Amino acid sequence: MSWIIGLKFFHYLALFLAGGLGVGNSVKAKAHMKAGQPPTPPVQATMMTLARLGLAAIIILWATGIALVYLVYGSFDLGWAFHMKLLGATLLLITIFTLNIHLADSAKKGTPPNPKFMAMVPMVARSSLVLVLLGVAIVTTGA
Repeated sequence: MSWIIGLKFFHYLALFLAGGLGVGNSVKAKAHMKAGQPPTPPVQATMMTLARLGLAAIIILWATGIALVYLVYGSFDLGWAFHMKLLGATLLLITIFTLNIHLADSAKKGTPPNPKFMAMVPMVARSSLVLVLLGVAIVTTGA
């Protein structure tokens, strides 16, 4: 039981961290897009740091989530809603991973991030989160 409590603590902590970082980066990117100005190098560095922390949080979510599934349920055979949640979580992981690669590449080249790509990231991330949250809501209510 103490393992489950510890894993849930870190799972929820990573969830809050990932959410806050995602919102923060989205707000920064949107503000720069509205202003029609690329982020300055210090802002780009900050966005890259937030993206890396977000990726670390997502990885912690995956690690603790996998452990919790095995400890609480004993199997990944939890129905279609759980698999929908996993699909959303997978899309989110791929999105954040790709964002990290893109920001690192932009920083290395000394160019601003691609505005079209940066505009797509929040849309994909939000859609992924809808799948995750709906899946969790359905799985945990037994519907």
